[in-house]
Amino acid sequence: MPPRKAAAASTTTKPTTDDAKACTLILTYLISQNRPYSATEISSNLHNAVTKARTDKLLKEMFERGEIAGKASGKQWVFWGVQDPNATSTPEELAAADAQIAALRDKIPTLKSELKSASTTLSTLRSAPTTSALRESVQTLETDKEDKEGRLHVLRAGSTKPVNVEEREAVEGEWRRWKRTRDARKRAFGELEGMLLDSGVIGKEALWWLMKDAATVGIEAARPGMITNTDGV
Repeated sequence: MPPRKAAAASTTTKPTTDDAKACTLILTYLISQNRPYSATEISSNLHNAVTKARTDKLLKEMFERGEIAGKASGKQWVFWGVQDPNATSTPEELAAADAQIAALRDKIPTLKSELKSASTTLSTLRSAPTTSALRESVQTLETDKEDKEGRLHVLRAGSTKPVNVEEREAVEGEWRRWKRTRDARKRAFGELEGMLLDSGVIGKEALWWLMKDAATVGIEAARPGMITNTDGV
């Protein structure tokens, strides 16, 4: 369906009941637009100055009188104004039309650039969080803040005191010292176990039973990955 054009002949919304006036409105509109329209489109584009039923009736009568041209288009008829085939434009009019076309073409690059910029801005705005999403984020942060403040209040009011930097470094240093001791003992046990097993004097299962029995008399034994000591260290 062709795009609707604004009515050129009338802006009234009250349908006319005068056939002569209605025919003048229709004919003036068709000639000014210089393109085919159906009865429905003409009535709508004239803002119902002529009702659809009256427009359909008058178009057929005007077509039969030769005042307008028309033809069937699918299930409906379309009509257009009859143009004078002898009417030609003067050289000045053609030159003015060419100048207008050239001026409009010169505006195309600028308009395309403006369109691209506007599209980018629109895309940025659409990707930005909405007001409702921001409100939800703020509410979530407020809830998280209240939870942390509550936990902090409990810690400050109770007997639990935060560990200072010196105490933490001391504990970490002690842990590293015992880790080195554990690693050294693990390597030593692995080497001793390897030597005994390679000698063929004792099997692995018998060796573990021997180590287990030795632990009961105060000799430290360590399986790979753990330390066992009779004094609890």
